[in-house]
Amino acid sequence: MTVLFVVGGLAVSDLFAAILAFMPTGWALILIAQACRPCLKGIGIWDSVMELSRAYEAIMGLIVFMPIVVLSWFPFVSEFQTRLLFNQAFSRGLQISMILSGKKDKTSSSLIFFSSFRYSGNSQSLLSQKG
Repeated sequence: MTVLFVVGGLAVSDLFAAILAFMPTGWALILIAQACRPCLKGIGIWDSVMELSRAYEAIMGLIVFMPIVVLSWFPFVSEFQTRLLFNQAFSRGLQISMILSGKKDKTSSSLIFFSSFRYSGNSQSLLSQKG
C-alpha cells in the first residue's frame, strides 16, 4: 500500500474515488447473483452469496450512517437542525422552546379562548356565551 502512495503518486482522494466507484459494482454483482439463484443453489454457493450480501449491506450501512453518527455528537448540529426545521416560526417570532418543552403560556391560551367568540358589541353577550 505504501508503494502505491510513494511510487504511484496515489492520494487519499484517489482511494475515496475508488471506493465510490466500486460500491455500485458490488450492488450489481449481488443483483446478478440473485438473478442466477437457481444456478448458484445447484452449484452450492448460494449460502456464501447470502453471507457476502449481508456483509456488504452492513458495510454500506456503516458508510452511510457513520457521518450522521459523528455529526450528532456535536451540539451545533442540533441547533442548526432546529433552526432549519422551524425557520418560518423563528421568523414570525415564536418561541419554539416553549412549544417543544410543552409549557403553556397563560396569556396566549386565554387569547385563543376569547378569540373563538364573536363580539357583538356589548360585554354582556360575551359573558353570557362564556358561561
